[in-house]
Amino acid sequence: MALLHPGLAGIALALATVQPATALDLGRAEDNLTALAKMRCSLDPAEHVVTWWKGTIFAQLPGKAPAAIMGFEGYNICRMEAMEDGSWRFISRELSFYRDLKSGAIIDAWDNPFNGKRVDVVHVANDPVNSVFGTTRRDGSPNILPWESAGGDLMMTFNVPLTYPNPLQPEDFPEESSGELYMGSEHFMFFTRRAAIDDPAVKNAPASYGWTRIGPWLPWMKMGAASGNLLYIAQGHKLAGVGELPADMRERIESTYPAYATAPETWVQPNETSWTYYRKLKQKASAAADSETRAGG
Repeated sequence: MALLHPGLAGIALALATVQPATALDLGRAEDNLTALAKMRCSLDPAEHVVTWWKGTIFAQLPGKAPAAIMGFEGYNICRMEAMEDGSWRFISRELSFYRDLKSGAIIDAWDNPFNGKRVDVVHVANDPVNSVFGTTRRDGSPNILPWESAGGDLMMTFNVPLTYPNPLQPEDFPEESSGELYMGSEHFMFFTRRAAIDDPAVKNAPASYGWTRIGPWLPWMKMGAASGNLLYIAQGHKLAGVGELPADMRERIESTYPAYATAPETWVQPNETSWTYYRKLKQKASAAADSETRAGG
């Protein structure tokens, strides 16, 4: 993550009061979103930007301290497209793998200590993961994201509370569903350099970030509606490309997920999540089993 370096009072005052003529006005919605596009991805729609993360997943059970149960490591690969109304389309897909806490190896099966079941791991393969960042909010007010200045750094906290109908309803997925509603939240803390944001020659500003997520048990853990939840803690930054990812991840991309070497070329909806992806896998497996039964009958 970017570090904040205190300096002499006179130098700090000069940096705070002398702004380049090209400085973006972060109080203006258009400039605010341009800064976001530079930091999160790139102003160049042809550039495919990789943002990597690595972290730990904790199980939180009632009356017990959070316990680390596995690691995870992944990335998002994105493009940004400027729209005529001043908004930006964020077009991406993301891939993330669960890792053994001790060895660090990617795991494809897991012995669940909470229900005694050995379960198949379903890694995150979400395509697409798209968003629109507009210059106005739903109430018509300007969309001013909460950038904070600290010397030569810019910081921003971005909170995403989530509640919506669970794609895996209990009556259809009793082992996998945590309930009728998906409830969780994601919290990002981004860091970038003000000089890069203000430089018109820079299309892709460097960025690092911290990420926290609170959410239900993952479907493949087969926890059903058991009490408790998962806490994800991770950090990450931009990479020069997928070639900088760990070797085992690059091997998986080449063998199983070749589409994830680039960002999507077109905008589509709806987004994929671990829950909708799991549902598709189950439906595909069920259809294959039915076809095999009919062929054998």
